[in-house]
Amino acid sequence: MKNYTDKELADFMLDMRKRGGRTQWRYIQADRWRWLSFIGLIVLLLVVGVLMKSLLFCGFVVGMVFGIFSRDGVWLRQQGAAWPFYVKTTDWSKVEKIANGETLA
Repeated sequence: MKNYTDKELADFMLDMRKRGGRTQWRYIQADRWRWLSFIGLIVLLLVVGVLMKSLLFCGFVVGMVFGIFSRDGVWLRQQGAAWPFYVKTTDWSKVEKIANGETLA
């Protein structure tokens, strides 16, 4: 997992604030190789299942993918529900200072 700097996180928070709690597509695009490798792995597993003529294995793979996306969807809905609270409790002047490269001390 990538370790983000305070400035990167502050920029992300300011962008989220500007968009009302919704993420921007460019953050998803930054991990496109991760997405491509994930999709490639799923396709490879499905091809192996079809070549083995194992519907049970293909069903297992499809079920795992469905479970992964449903888990992530629930997490995104929870974050969206909590965003108004984050906006109220965050000290945005400090976030802006960090985004501008200033120190808080």
